[in-house]
Amino acid sequence: MKNKYFTFLYIPKQDGGLKTVRIHKWIVFGVVSTLVFLVSATAVMMVKYSSGVATSHRLATVEKENAVLRGKLDQYAQHVELLERQVHQNFDFQKKARLLANLDEINDDVTEVGVGGPEFAYIEALSFLDDETRGRTEFLEEDIDKLTRQARLQTESYKEIIDRLTENRKERNSTPSIRPVPSGFVSSRFGRRMDPFTGRSSWHHGVDYSARFGTPIFATADGVVTFAGRWYQFGWTVEISHGSGFVTRYAHAAKLLVKKGQRVKRGDVIARVGSSGRSTATHVHYEVIKGGKKKNPLRYVLSRREVVD
Repeated sequence: MKNKYFTFLYIPKQDGGLKTVRIHKWIVFGVVSTLVFLVSATAVMMVKYSSGVATSHRLATVEKENAVLRGKLDQYAQHVELLERQVHQNFDFQKKARLLANLDEINDDVTEVGVGGPEFAYIEALSFLDDETRGRTEFLEEDIDKLTRQARLQTESYKEIIDRLTENRKERNSTPSIRPVPSGFVSSRFGRRMDPFTGRSSWHHGVDYSARFGTPIFATADGVVTFAGRWYQFGWTVEISHGSGFVTRYAHAAKLLVKKGQRVKRGDVIARVGSSGRSTATHVHYEVIKGGKKKNPLRYVLSRREVVD
């Protein structure tokens, strides 16, 4: 029987004598088990509570971060919309620019620069997002990708326009387009005329501009001097090659101001009006030669407003 009980000794405060208490083992085991259970349960609840507090804190932090990210997403969407309007404006501008450059217009279908959908890896990377945010992100990605392709297309188009305009500018600058003298009048035109020395009908291959002695003679286009010297009946003469098949000739000068091989620009003074060679008065004999054939120089004389530098 004694194995079924625990004996506890204690001394009461009143009489100070030693006392004993016998308690059944099952009661002791029950009390101890209950205490252990209560302590364990309390510990588990405290751990869960702490974990719940931490989780709530993390959720609150994540929610704040998500709110910030959604705000950023809204800002990006606004920026993309602004860029789309700018890209469309650029295409409208390019239509005019390509027209001026004498280039074909870019078709509207081409400006859409369509391609296939996004890659599977990219879609899978967004799978953790909610449906709305994932959808908005995918649309933004597609819009940005499209804008990038359109920007690349516009860059290529602008380069083509610049190349063509540069080419056209060189062609314009190498085409005779101004009077060879700033003042004076046309005393003899291109075509058949009465030769002032023989009195017979002959063909005049240029235009004579009557001007005062020493009046500056201008290069009528950009080019390279191919001849500068005395030339039999023409007297002191300058000849300039302009490229694109154009050559101009300035004869009967009093003084030459350029040398062979020298590069000149339209409007540069190359000589002074005189009456050298076979000439009856001070003037400049001006010729325009295109592809080896002499042309009427007056067709290549534009007004100041018509000359494009």
